[in-house]
Amino acid sequence: MNDYIEKVLSGEILAPEKIKNACQRHLNDLERSKSEDFSYIFDEKQADKAIKFMEMLPGTDGQPIQMLGFQKFIIGSLYGWRTKQGDLRRFNRALVSMSRKNSKTYLASGIAANSLIMEKEPAEGRQCLFVANSTKQARIGYDMLANSLQSVSNKSKFMRQQLKIMQSKIVHKPSNSFAMALASETNTLDGYAPTLGVIDEAHEAKTRKVENVLKSGMMNQKNGLLATITTAGLDLNVPLYEDYLLADRILKGLDEADRYFIAIWELDSEDEIHDQNMWIKANPIFEKKDIKKVMLPSIQDDVDLALKQDNINAVLVKNFNLWRQASEDSYLPARDWNAVEAPSQPITGRPVYIGIDLSKTDDLTSVSWIVPIDGKLYCDSHSFVATKYGLESKEKKDGLPYRKLEKIGECSITQLESGIVDYEQVFEFIQSLIEDNELELQGICYDPYNANSLVSMAEKASYPLIEVRQGTLTLNVPTRTFREQVAEGNIIHPKNTILTHGINNAMVKEDNNGIQINKAKNSNKIDSVAALINAYVFAMNYYDNEERSENLNEFFKSEAFSF
Repeated sequence: MNDYIEKVLSGEILAPEKIKNACQRHLNDLERSKSEDFSYIFDEKQADKAIKFMEMLPGTDGQPIQMLGFQKFIIGSLYGWRTKQGDLRRFNRALVSMSRKNSKTYLASGIAANSLIMEKEPAEGRQCLFVANSTKQARIGYDMLANSLQSVSNKSKFMRQQLKIMQSKIVHKPSNSFAMALASETNTLDGYAPTLGVIDEAHEAKTRKVENVLKSGMMNQKNGLLATITTAGLDLNVPLYEDYLLADRILKGLDEADRYFIAIWELDSEDEIHDQNMWIKANPIFEKKDIKKVMLPSIQDDVDLALKQDNINAVLVKNFNLWRQASEDSYLPARDWNAVEAPSQPITGRPVYIGIDLSKTDDLTSVSWIVPIDGKLYCDSHSFVATKYGLESKEKKDGLPYRKLEKIGECSITQLESGIVDYEQVFEFIQSLIEDNELELQGICYDPYNANSLVSMAEKASYPLIEVRQGTLTLNVPTRTFREQVAEGNIIHPKNTILTHGINNAMVKEDNNGIQINKAKNSNKIDSVAALINAYVFAMNYYDNEERSENLNEFFKSEAFSF
């Protein structure tokens, strides 16, 4: 384990920034452990014990496995870091992510074997659950555990007496502990109190229901571990992607989570797909040269074919563990949007452009606004949620926790018995936004479709209204420019789940006049983005107009101006 850390930090083993940061975090924590203020200590003997036990378990071919450095780093960290009080495991959460075919199943089965046989807390009744989207997927790790333990039992009378290995359950008889594989339907998980929960391929989970059920069951476990072992995915609006972004902040020292172990192997840039030497960053199993020799040509074939077909996303995810939007027509790279997230800005007394997108009254309506601040354009949004066909089913269909988001001010859920969006509520929000913040309204920028009632209210309030005709003649330049300005860091935004959800889902359509956001993809919930682009049509030239105005004022005041 120490050897791997040294080689990574010295550059002898190529590793991505996240792994370098994870290794440095380990060293930093060793220093912190010398202080009474830090509650954890690294026990090298316990780390080595877990590694040696795992190496005793045979692989699928029946032969013992010599663990590689990256595997020792994971297992040694999970079992070596202990609490100073009580000698319990430090890490109760783990996120381990790497490309496919990099021994994730082996790691999952080894972690489970340690938990089932070697751990002593609790002394009895330990529960080790393999959980995935389907029973078939969950059984992959379970079957490897069962096969390796069966192989050991066949050679050892002592282990035969210790274990009862069945089709769907492995029992450690001395402690009455067991391991099982379960599908992720929450009703099958209720009633369990796992000491260990291993979640496989979590990128497929659309909600946190399974995670929450497992965490609830582990609530009274002093020595519990919820381990997610996965690859990246093609859907950025899933909980695992949120966890990935949080993990990045933790590894950079921007957030603290002392009980969260993180190890993510990935390319640092998609450009590295053109350099085979860099592929070990996402495929740490390349440490073993004979495995690298077999895998390298296969991955190269995948890359070559994907480049020819102009369909590189799937390869970036599968072979290089990079999160990507599913469609090649995606409007804006998630990394660019995430890079310009900023703290909430004070907007009182500033100019504002407000955009609205009035969708069907039984769907989502959004109000987005743009405020010029210190040379940048600050964007935010608020949505209005219809409940005509049931709020719970809408949350499930849209993949958004509207009730939770309403509590933090991102949306308003209609109170009308009909369940449709209340346009009076929409207008009242716009009024409050302007008046409470004493904003200088530059215009309410609206798509004329279905806008009559709201336009009428705005006219009565003497608000300036600007119609935004939909189509590429109007929207091509703003749509392209907005994307460019995000990439250059001139657009900023606060954390806003619904707006980010829309950005991640937004796709473009193109005709002879250019591009625009494809609003026909209604199920993608891009209303907040459509409203934002409506506002940007007029906000995009704010600073140019300001500069022009200042230059004119200077000219009028100068001696050069005369009648």
